[in-house]
Amino acid sequence: MTVPFHRLKVCGDILVAARGASIHTFDVADGSHIAAWRVPPSEGESEKKCEAGMVDENTGDKVDEIAEAECADGAPPTKRRKVDEPDNGTNGDAGQAQNGANSRAKHAKKPKAKPAADAVKSQKVVALRTADLPVVSILEATDDGRHLVVMMGHDKTLRVLAHDLEGHLTQLSARVMPKRPCAVAFTTDYQTILSGDKFGDVYALPLIEVEKTEAEKLAEQEEVIRKAEEEKVKHDREAVVAPRRLEANQFTVHTKGNRQALENQRRQKERLLQQGLDQQKRDAENSNSEYQLLLGHVSMLTAVAVAEGYAEGELGQRSKKARRPLILTADRDEHIRVTRGVVGATAAASQTHVIEAFCLGHTSFVSRLCIPTSRPDRLVSGGGDGELRVWNFWPEGRLVGTADLASLVAKVEGVSEGGTAAAPKVALSGLYALGPLRDVDAMADDDGAADADIAAICERVPALFFFRVTPDGSTLVHTQTLRLPGGQVPLDAAEVGSKLVVATTAASEEADMSAPSGLLTLTCSKEGWSVSEALFASLPAASEVDDAVTATLDRAVLRRLLLHSNESLRKDNESEE
Repeated sequence: MTVPFHRLKVCGDILVAARGASIHTFDVADGSHIAAWRVPPSEGESEKKCEAGMVDENTGDKVDEIAEAECADGAPPTKRRKVDEPDNGTNGDAGQAQNGANSRAKHAKKPKAKPAADAVKSQKVVALRTADLPVVSILEATDDGRHLVVMMGHDKTLRVLAHDLEGHLTQLSARVMPKRPCAVAFTTDYQTILSGDKFGDVYALPLIEVEKTEAEKLAEQEEVIRKAEEEKVKHDREAVVAPRRLEANQFTVHTKGNRQALENQRRQKERLLQQGLDQQKRDAENSNSEYQLLLGHVSMLTAVAVAEGYAEGELGQRSKKARRPLILTADRDEHIRVTRGVVGATAAASQTHVIEAFCLGHTSFVSRLCIPTSRPDRLVSGGGDGELRVWNFWPEGRLVGTADLASLVAKVEGVSEGGTAAAPKVALSGLYALGPLRDVDAMADDDGAADADIAAICERVPALFFFRVTPDGSTLVHTQTLRLPGGQVPLDAAEVGSKLVVATTAASEEADMSAPSGLLTLTCSKEGWSVSEALFASLPAASEVDDAVTATLDRAVLRRLLLHSNESLRKDNESEE
């Protein structure tokens, strides 16, 4: 099966497209393929694949359970080995033969009674394996295009790639995060990465990992040893000089529960003393770690964006004062939170725990946040309720306008407004701010006329929806619905100059095998957006079959876990089993 392109980014004159476990680069001028980057294989990865029975290391074919013993040279199978009869204490070949005869007799008398249940069970196993495959789940690029952040779906490693602006990528660092990231953004200076995970936490870590010299490492080790000796001397001095404090002991407590609590406290104190740790010391170690916790949500985090705070009437004025950096985060519980952003070179002195405002009003999960290029004082959000909302997000978090997206999706799917059919569920999977970034301070010269365009993509809907922000920034106006040829479904989009490149896939699973994994090019004119001739060349023949792991993916599982995963955020989702 051909895995389609599903993540797109533009770095200067280079289009970066993720396809399965590899990242390909194309020249924007002529559309030619330049190079491909793949994750270096980790140690023991082939052994895990062999034990799990997914693919063969040499051929890339699926490994059957019959060939399970071939995973190790002469070694017995280690997984999915079913023992039908317990060991009755018999030893040797005679006992094994007797057990085998009993097992065959048992199977002869009792054939399989639930083939459907076994099929469902095997399908779930395939789904779990596919969720751990190394496919690109996050692809973000800095504004200058010199660095990319890549997140794979099979681990918690956040990788930073260097780009030479000619299409060649080199991995600079691979850092393991506490939890698997699901959203990544950059600060305004593009020196700090903001990583949000599904547990609701947002961490900050430097873009460029500075490797310490041997002298610095040795100095740190000596400092740790010195502090440990000082703590020991201090503890011994306090134990001798300090007066005895009145505290509970085994002679002053009488109930069974109090004695158990006292014993637990004693064991905890001894454990901390043996490890040389206490609460203050642990906090200090966390503050000196490479990544720092900025903020946290109670619910699953779905989107992270960075913005600046503009007071009412400040937009368009020539002002030299520094504007307040803000972090915008959205979660599964319909919340959009506006908190203080990172100030300075490090996040240690930032007050990211201070919440500036909440943008409340969505009735389902929020999956995408977008800041219009010519209206940075506005926030456009969308998710699973079928509406796009425009917010004056700072300082009051006020809703200023909405746009009905569900009705537009219904027209594409052929559902009439007066019909009895239920309105289709909408899961927003892409929200993009189009148009060149203009000088915000010079907007007063043209009376603040806004030309920001917003493009929206919904899961399993073969169309793109274009909106325009009104000049006063009050709402969105629908300008065009562009149906893609052949019923292709858009997965991601990226603006390349005056054009828009869209990664597409087949609308149905049956057509997925024969449909090309293409990149459509859209051009804009006075009549609106239209599909132009194919600009980007197809991949080389060697690149089409290079990813043996992703080539054997189950199509239904691929769509659910990689291509159309936003629908699973819906709390009343009945399709997820």
